[in-house]
Amino acid sequence: MTARLRVFRDVQDLAETLADEAAALLTAAIAARGRATMALPGGRTPTPFLNALGRREVAWDKVTATLVDDRWLPADNPDSNAHTLRATLLAAAPAIRFIPLHTGAATPEEGEAACAEALRALDGPFDLMVTGMGEDGHVASLFPDAPGLAAAWEGTAPCRAIRSPTAPHPRMTLTLPRLLDSRRIVVLITGGAKRAVLEQARADGPDSALPVRALLRRGGANAAVCWAP
Repeated sequence: MTARLRVFRDVQDLAETLADEAAALLTAAIAARGRATMALPGGRTPTPFLNALGRREVAWDKVTATLVDDRWLPADNPDSNAHTLRATLLAAAPAIRFIPLHTGAATPEEGEAACAEALRALDGPFDLMVTGMGEDGHVASLFPDAPGLAAAWEGTAPCRAIRSPTAPHPRMTLTLPRLLDSRRIVVLITGGAKRAVLEQARADGPDSALPVRALLRRGGANAAVCWAP
């Protein structure tokens, strides 16, 4: 089954609607299980959504969040996804328990074991997983040209160090199985160029050529693409 496509009027309509839905989903998870978990993206495209979510009324002290991926940079570096999250959602809702992917090790390869151990606190499926998508079809840091893609494509590890010749900085990414282990999967994209890539991904072809294709195909009824022009 291919994930459904949801089209919004503009970026702000997408951000506000998705924030309403995310808040309701987290609140329902807290009512059912006493806590809620989510994995979120950084960068410019998700910023309106992250800001909108921070304005919602949620029992944030019962929510734990991590990132779907991050560049291997200190959290105070503006290019870090952790920096984006701290400047948006976490600034508005500081009670959220945040588990960063960057461990302070010199390289992501050296930090992989410690990152995996930290992520084990997020046992069970994420209640919400939101990722962006690049114009090469990558999601999180699952780049189609990354030599380490195969290792991040299967297995039980929650995260993998990864390097791409076309992306600046080494990365830490959640693995494909961990991304898919989510009760709700959202791919958040904007603009005509990414809509064109999405249409390619919805067509036949190997998953590894456009990693977003794996989320669209394997996420099933739990997955949706949210797009605004």
